[in-house]
Amino acid sequence: MQGPLVVAAALASTSAAALALVPFFVVARMATAIYATPPDLDTVRSLALVAALALALRYVLVAGANVLAHVAAFRTLHALRLELAKKLGAVPLSFFSRRSAGELRKTLMDDVNQIEAFIAHHFPDAVAAFVVPIATTIALLGVDWRMALASIAMAPLAVGAMAVAMRGAGTAHQQWNEIQSRTNRSLLEYLRGIQVIKTFGLSAQRFGELSRSIDEGLAWMEGFMRTNGRGYGAFGALIGSSLVVLVPLGGFFYTRRTLSLESLVLFLVLGPQLLMSLMRLMFAWGNVERIEAGNGRIQAILTAPDLERTAGLARPAHDGIAFRGVGFRYEDGGPEVLHDVSFEAPAGKVTALVGPSGAGKTTLVRLVPRLWEAASGAVELGGVDVRTFALDALLSRVSMVFQDVFLFHGTVRDNLRLARPDATDAQIDAACRAARAYDFIQALPQRYDTLLGERGARLSGGEKQRLSIARALLKDAPVLLLDEATAFADPENEARIQEALSELCAGRTVLVVAHRLSTIATADHIVVLEGGRVSDRGTHDELLARCALYQRLWESHTEALDWSLGEADAPAVAKEVA
Repeated sequence: MQGPLVVAAALASTSAAALALVPFFVVARMATAIYATPPDLDTVRSLALVAALALALRYVLVAGANVLAHVAAFRTLHALRLELAKKLGAVPLSFFSRRSAGELRKTLMDDVNQIEAFIAHHFPDAVAAFVVPIATTIALLGVDWRMALASIAMAPLAVGAMAVAMRGAGTAHQQWNEIQSRTNRSLLEYLRGIQVIKTFGLSAQRFGELSRSIDEGLAWMEGFMRTNGRGYGAFGALIGSSLVVLVPLGGFFYTRRTLSLESLVLFLVLGPQLLMSLMRLMFAWGNVERIEAGNGRIQAILTAPDLERTAGLARPAHDGIAFRGVGFRYEDGGPEVLHDVSFEAPAGKVTALVGPSGAGKTTLVRLVPRLWEAASGAVELGGVDVRTFALDALLSRVSMVFQDVFLFHGTVRDNLRLARPDATDAQIDAACRAARAYDFIQALPQRYDTLLGERGARLSGGEKQRLSIARALLKDAPVLLLDEATAFADPENEARIQEALSELCAGRTVLVVAHRLSTIATADHIVVLEGGRVSDRGTHDELLARCALYQRLWESHTEALDWSLGEADAPAVAKEVA
């Protein structure tokens, strides 16, 4: 808890604000000393020294308040971001399917940063802006109650203008947040798809979603200022208009000899400052609703249900996988995409999943490591429901190679050691040689210490895939999940990837998804899926003999292999290329 630091920062800020008023009292006292007959210059010098010391102490307190508030703020941010990161690692993948990357980025960055601004700036300033004017007004009432009331005469009108300016702020901030989330999402999409966008000659202005979200932001800002701008303008004018009342009223009292020169000067220099503090209060007030909305989004993440965990007493008898009456839906209450799926992937054997797009192949594979959670039935590993494993224990038994390889912005070595942080250089070399990745790694500028760039930007698709296989080899888990591992490879890379996969699959339980049926024709067991259900199962020859769907898939595959650019098509294509 950073409460003591925040309180100390608020006290220091309040004391600094109070000391900032000392020079105003000094100036008023100086006026009397200067206009005395003869002028009391000794008093003037003494008062100047008092003012200088007060200002020096004020700057020390301001610095101290800033240090205390920022230490408290950054400690809070550090703890909160770690907690959010830990939480995001604990929730199921279904959590992310309901939130875009732009929305999560805004929460983790912008909403958390707002808390830093509140702790480090708004709260200490607001306390000082509230306490000091009240204390000063009470003190001025003792000097002259008439002028004290005149100093704050515009306050009710200013507060009314502030209420008008803040009218509907909660709804407005919610709308602004939605626009910002859409803009973040569109901007991320624009940056990730920049190659496609350039290919089609588009620009940010012509990329529809990003352009629309920017236009929405501009329209929102214009509408907000039309609705609330007058209130802001009136508020600013009113808090700066104290002298409109103080000058004529003070002059009247002074000429009537009911107000001393010292008091007149005091109210003329100090009175306007009382209402200026309302500006800081309004700024803090204007941020409270936005911070509360952001905190609500942060709490929505922190209170999201975790992936169910157990004590981890599972003792699998083998490394085989079994699906028993498995059903699955992406969202509670949503349509079921897997229906009563049951089959076994025997230990030490290769089991392939085939079927048309949308049949549920990838979803099934991702149920094994609990990236998704079955809605009904059970997924078993070694005869034990995967939900009874400690998650770390389950994941330690499973390696995954998917078609979309993700590499972090680090070195080759860093990305490989994700699988085994304590891996030796010799073990890394052996895994890379087996994955057919060693040669291209040695050709990189710093070999294993070469930075790969964001998402492995320095590597080709085939090279990324071979690094992913090396990572799986380095992990050396008994169960291997493959999802379209050669989907985007060119013929040369595909051959190398197939060689690497042969090394990787040896002696392991393999569950593989493939559209290129020739790559799984020798699988020990093939399961055909259609519409989220098991249509048939058997070997390649058995399925060719009896399964109509498998026959159609195989015929489509062989026709695609035999396809070539025909003579009739060649001139048209050549013309297009030219």
